[in-house]
Amino acid sequence: MTKARSPIAERAIVVGKPDKRRYGARLAFQVLHAGNLGDIENATFLLNTGVVAAIAPVRQPSWEGGRRFELTLEGFPTATVAEAQGRRLSHAILWTAISLNYGVRLSYRTQEPVAIFDRTASKGNSIYAEGTVSNNPQVVQEQFAKGFAVEQVDPQSLLSMEIFCSSSLEASDRATFLTAVSALEPLVKEQSLGAAVNTFVDGCLTLLRTMDSIDNQIRNSLEGRINQLRQESIRQALRRLIIEKLPDHPTAPGLVDDAYALRSELIHNGRLEDYDIDLAIETRKISGVLRLLYARTLGLIPHVRVEI
Repeated sequence: MTKARSPIAERAIVVGKPDKRRYGARLAFQVLHAGNLGDIENATFLLNTGVVAAIAPVRQPSWEGGRRFELTLEGFPTATVAEAQGRRLSHAILWTAISLNYGVRLSYRTQEPVAIFDRTASKGNSIYAEGTVSNNPQVVQEQFAKGFAVEQVDPQSLLSMEIFCSSSLEASDRATFLTAVSALEPLVKEQSLGAAVNTFVDGCLTLLRTMDSIDNQIRNSLEGRINQLRQESIRQALRRLIIEKLPDHPTAPGLVDDAYALRSELIHNGRLEDYDIDLAIETRKISGVLRLLYARTLGLIPHVRVEI
């Protein structure tokens, strides 16, 4: 049995024998300003496990607001241990923001917020570049004029458009995907499933009301849930909406159904079982569907071609 080391002894190995504790975990995040973090920059602090933590500002694109920082943990014998302990970085940062009541945004492009690295590997040379694409100002004015010419847009579509347009400014693929798929829901109006379903539901309710052995509070809750069976689910209504609005795009209903299934998996499990799924690609698919839906709603044609 391995004898537990004191934090001081463990830290001596982390610092003095890096090849024995070669793995680390890093997490990038953004806050509004450094004051949210107590103006801590380029600081190292020691945790009671013996692991060494460090926080430092990192380069960020010029268009990003706020301040981006990177928090690292160093001192793990295997990548597996680093991954398990690294997950604690996420909830530690999020809890700090919740406790002190400020905003934070995790910045990552993978399935998990935390990245694992080998602290003994040479970083080598690096280069940084940034580029932007500018639209033709005449085209921008033309599209604005066409949008302004639409006299009225229903509140549900307007909310959906707002959610969708903000999704591309999210800092992670996961947040971008969830926000884009969420933009579909305001467009949905669930319909009744018909008389036969109503008859079935009425029969279930009649039987439920005879069940005196079920607590009254639970029975009332079940009654409400059973009544919901009279209408389509959100997923069914989405599929019907896409078929009605985009009849010339036979693959669109399947794309939306798949995206909604991935969203449900993320919401309920916190992650996707299949790590090979590229959420950036899935977001592009659903974005194409949404852009077509908005175009049909406003009676306009997108200037940039939509491919789904």
